[in-house]
Amino acid sequence: MNTLLLGQEKVMDANVIHDSAREKYREPLGAVASGSHIRLSVSLHEIGVREIKLKLLDHGDVRTLEMLRRAGTDDVMWDAHIKAPDDVCLLWYWFEVVLSGGGLVYYGAEPADNSGIGRLYQNPPPAFQITVHSPEFHTPDWAKSSILYQIFADRFASGDPENFKRGIEYHRNLGRDEIKVHESWDELPTYLPESGKPYYHPNDIYGGDLSGIRQRLPYLSELGVSLIYLNPIFEAASNHGYNTADYLSVDPTLGTNEDFELLSDEAKALGIRIILDGVFSHTGDDSIYFNKYGRYSDVGAYQSQSSPYYSWYKFDSFPDKYVSWWGFETLPEVNEEDPSWENFVVSGEDSVMKTWIRRGGSGYRLDVADELPDRTIEQMRTAVKAQDSEAFLLGEVWEDATTKQSYNAPRRYALGVGLDSVMNYPFRNMTVEFLKGHIDANRYVRFLTNQRLNYPKEMYYVLMNLLSSHDIARIRTALATDVNLSDMPREEQAHFSVTKEQDSLARERQKLAAVIQFSLPGIPSIYYGDEVGMDGLLDPFNRKPFAPRDVSLTEIYKTLASVRNEHPVLSVGEVLFYATDGNVLGILRWTADNKDAFGNFAENGAILTVINPTTEAHRIVIDLTQERECLTMAHRQIFEERKWKTAKSLVTDREAFLHAGLLDISIPALEAEIFELSWEY
Repeated sequence: MNTLLLGQEKVMDANVIHDSAREKYREPLGAVASGSHIRLSVSLHEIGVREIKLKLLDHGDVRTLEMLRRAGTDDVMWDAHIKAPDDVCLLWYWFEVVLSGGGLVYYGAEPADNSGIGRLYQNPPPAFQITVHSPEFHTPDWAKSSILYQIFADRFASGDPENFKRGIEYHRNLGRDEIKVHESWDELPTYLPESGKPYYHPNDIYGGDLSGIRQRLPYLSELGVSLIYLNPIFEAASNHGYNTADYLSVDPTLGTNEDFELLSDEAKALGIRIILDGVFSHTGDDSIYFNKYGRYSDVGAYQSQSSPYYSWYKFDSFPDKYVSWWGFETLPEVNEEDPSWENFVVSGEDSVMKTWIRRGGSGYRLDVADELPDRTIEQMRTAVKAQDSEAFLLGEVWEDATTKQSYNAPRRYALGVGLDSVMNYPFRNMTVEFLKGHIDANRYVRFLTNQRLNYPKEMYYVLMNLLSSHDIARIRTALATDVNLSDMPREEQAHFSVTKEQDSLARERQKLAAVIQFSLPGIPSIYYGDEVGMDGLLDPFNRKPFAPRDVSLTEIYKTLASVRNEHPVLSVGEVLFYATDGNVLGILRWTADNKDAFGNFAENGAILTVINPTTEAHRIVIDLTQERECLTMAHRQIFEERKWKTAKSLVTDREAFLHAGLLDISIPALEAEIFELSWEY
């Protein structure tokens, strides 16, 4: 416990308490709509104070508010009432406490967190966060109950080899003779520079296409998938497509625009939507728009200052010195404030974004979203929602999206005026750390609680909760080893392998990771092949062709998807987290009074997931009626009044003892259980 000495006065953390995750100290909990009224409180225990001040950081200015002692409380409570600004923003706050003897201490958040219980400091402390979002923020209801499958199209399934051959011929006729076609899907991706060239170029292609995806739609439907995220499918001079050559055409190696429309139609008939990867912060240099190599008949920006695309780009010295993405000259950056670019890509009646929605897309994943200006993202939101009010806008953001700063300013895209969702890389990283024993359940619960409190509810329930992607090591490999990838050359990665014992342990951990994914609010996201045990380190080894190596995992994913799809409480129910004895994690989802987390009608129900990542069995007891983080007083009263009856597993025939809100269970090593809890009024 933290203790401060101020002259003759001694003060400990237990003497002064504020916990932003408990309604006793902050109401309402979590993110708030602009204009909302908020109560912030501090309790004192066995200590005398002269005054307490609330310090509020609002739009860069610090305001000081006097806190008032609350009458009629058993312990000494001090309150401050504030009104959130009328515009979206982040508020930050901490407390100044003047002791009876005149000493001054500060109370703020823990250094690694910005929510939950805090601690005392002798100097101005880390602040607590209040996220203020638009009251109009709404994300598509269909997304809240989706299960996502991410596909790197060239590597998933081949459906039309003849069409693929025509695509290769198209590229070679344009002069792209460096394209390499793999003869077998068993071959390793190209990972070294071609002879005589300084850099590796991703020009090897396996032949996966849109027809192949269409033919495997029944497989995805059986897996429980309801949303596909396609890595770039627009024409490009690479296998990954992040150097777009033509935004309005499917790359011919993958098929045609008609193939996409057919894929979309057949997917929707199975209840599956598709979102597309939109790479809009830059284009390829080998594109219609820049046309550095003169492959296209259109006059590109590199060729002439009279080009209709010239104003899209930023030239320091025409034509060879131009701003490019992270210095890669093959990826010239665009000027998103250019009216011509904005009209062509975003807002025009026949803009790129609107066109692909009309062709059957249900939204976009925005590549490097934090490198797009907020104004541009907000225009994109307006454009796609105008075309389809239920369209989905997902952003690539690697950090906490609510606190992200770029362009020397805090970003607004998580505040209800820009993105619907972001790729939840922090979840992936902390889940790996927890399952490998690098952090304990208490630390993991603090992280999960942070996300629950700091994201607007509408975004929190559609976060893309991924474990693997095309930009990071696959989860099977990440859970098997602690190798330092930043220092490992590609040649070493190509021949890297883990032992059978490491892989066996990683398999058990991956099962637990999937259980966590499917038990949390947000969209459980499967990177193609994870469900069949595919492994791999960084690009391009995380992009190998689809190849089953552990098909028994597929049934586990099917079971988890079935449980989630059959129990809406796992999609839109409230959530609580437990860090129990023995480093076991508990996730409780529930609906009560026939309302889900958004106030919509829902069947009453409760599901408790228990995960033991350790190599020892543990007996745990969870008290469902105990006051705890994120449990409102109203919901606690409901828990106390209900007569809890049974706890039955949804995946096995197991039952657990449940009485008076106490759940008693023994959980084996490296195992998880999903219990449906029943009660009566």
